[in-house]
Amino acid sequence: MLQNIRDGARGWLAWVIVTIICVPFAFWGINEYFNPSPKRVIAEVNGVELSEYDFQQQVNQQKRRLYDMFKDQNIDLSFMDKQIRESTLTQMIEEEVLVQSVSEAGMQIGNDLLASRIHTEPAFQEDDVFSQKQYEEVLGYQGMSPTRFEWLIRRELLTSQIRQGVLRSALFTDYDEQQQARLEKQQRFISHLIVPASRFKDSITITDADIEAYYKDHAKQYRTPEKVSIEYVEMSGEDLVITQSIDEETLKQQYQQRKASFTTQAQWKARHILIEGDADELEAAEKKVQEVLAKIKAGEAFEDLAKAYSDDIGSQKQGGDLGWFGPGRMVKPFEDAVKALKVGEVSEPVKSQFGFHIIKLDDSKPEMVRPFAEVRTELVQEIQKEYADSEFYGQVDEFANLAYEHPNSLEVLADTLNLESKTTELFERRGGEGILSNRKLIEAAFSETVLKEGYNSDPIEIGEQHVVVLRLKEHVSAKAKPLAEVKEAIVSAITQERTQEKAKKLGKSLIVQIKENGDPNAPIKEHDGLNWSAAKWVERKDSTQPAIVSEAFKIGRPAEDKALYQGIELGNGDYALVAVLDVKDGEATPPDEESESADEPEQDDAKQQAVGESEFSQLVSGLKAAAEIKDYSGS
Repeated sequence: MLQNIRDGARGWLAWVIVTIICVPFAFWGINEYFNPSPKRVIAEVNGVELSEYDFQQQVNQQKRRLYDMFKDQNIDLSFMDKQIRESTLTQMIEEEVLVQSVSEAGMQIGNDLLASRIHTEPAFQEDDVFSQKQYEEVLGYQGMSPTRFEWLIRRELLTSQIRQGVLRSALFTDYDEQQQARLEKQQRFISHLIVPASRFKDSITITDADIEAYYKDHAKQYRTPEKVSIEYVEMSGEDLVITQSIDEETLKQQYQQRKASFTTQAQWKARHILIEGDADELEAAEKKVQEVLAKIKAGEAFEDLAKAYSDDIGSQKQGGDLGWFGPGRMVKPFEDAVKALKVGEVSEPVKSQFGFHIIKLDDSKPEMVRPFAEVRTELVQEIQKEYADSEFYGQVDEFANLAYEHPNSLEVLADTLNLESKTTELFERRGGEGILSNRKLIEAAFSETVLKEGYNSDPIEIGEQHVVVLRLKEHVSAKAKPLAEVKEAIVSAITQERTQEKAKKLGKSLIVQIKENGDPNAPIKEHDGLNWSAAKWVERKDSTQPAIVSEAFKIGRPAEDKALYQGIELGNGDYALVAVLDVKDGEATPPDEESESADEPEQDDAKQQAVGESEFSQLVSGLKAAAEIKDYSGS
């Protein structure tokens, strides 16, 4: 179709095409310059705008992570949408105040550090080596330019550095130790009383009008989920059969071109003694290095002299041992000197920008090149894979073009490339098994392009060399379940709500009465079946009735002979009254006992980490408090 247009676009047809294109631009396109679309902003931090597009991208990433985590548990995570949006916006604002703070302090991320971070990312590597092509392809799949990605990485490195700086500088003093022990090992003498929601069950009366009203107010809760089924065509690199033969001459040429990948570089194992000396101290350094060299020639051990005289603190304690290293790891004068030595020999003083080196070669491994016969099979596999990759990505282009040029059907796509058109059963937004567990595919199936406009989707990469194009087969809209079908569930829900409310009302009333007269038993005498539990000492991590214990440790410290009382709704709908009768602070472990613990270093690191995290959180909170933040999210 495109070729026909090209062929005919030389006479009158060309002018028709130009006219068709120009008219809409004249009336619509130029209007964009006078009435540009408003830029969507989700928030501002000290005048810096945070775009709604970036916000939505991060929200979608968070959702995908959650779906991937819980995809096997068949859980509808839509109830977390509000929470995800709020936490994402908070994270973006906190990152921005941090970036602004460190930028004002003059901190920057240099190009070398940025390049190192990107080059060590496995996703951008081929055979453990950074590949620019792979880098650009991976970013392209994510719809991101290298400039944008590198900007994001710079911000990530900046915030990471300030966080690590705070964590590493945190101090955990003896006083902190005592305060932590006082709180963490604290015990509380508590009692509790449960007002069960079930005691009010018989007093609940539910009319048909109540049921209908609840059904109407909670309509979304009693709907069948929206479902779709799809037709799809998939193409995988595994299905390609490469018949192209590789002759022996081609293999040998490729071997010569790829010889570096079959070569193991030479390596050396050496020791050195470094005598530092800048321009002002050069003469003294040269004199000292000659004295040390004379001691070596006199028979003194190289290792002992390195420990006594070397200024290289990294290798000094190891007797100057530098371990194994290959070409390019040392400065050029040092490497040139090593190459000239035989195993066991000691060099004359070698001058570098660091000072003077005396080098001893302990061992060496020569450069090894694997012969053609040894790597032939491996070479064939590599070349065949390259042919397969080229063939696959060539077909992907045609795959995408056919899906786009024939948006209302997959028939031409399947027939042209000899691919099978497949269909699925109906599925919900949470997906299903097999191919329906892929979030990209699910999102495409429920997208506006597929669901409302009825077009083919864009090609979706669901795995390495595995792409899919889909279209809608059937759509079942969400609809209300019949009242008769959900009546029993509604009666149960109303009963639960009302019994919980009654339990809560009675519990709060009892709290008020106890606080007024000080007697915890008097108000409950008229309520059969309500009793205070036997008082007992509990610790913060007590696993029995954790909600009650947790609430007990939120209440303040009672005065002598005067308990404190608090009410709490329990997860099962009951209401609990919690009484704190006494508090006993914890004590730090004596140093002599603590030192016996094999886990002491790990515990100290954990404590420092906790203090650091707290200080970092306070830093971020302070920066936010001082910043001018405008939230346009409406949440």
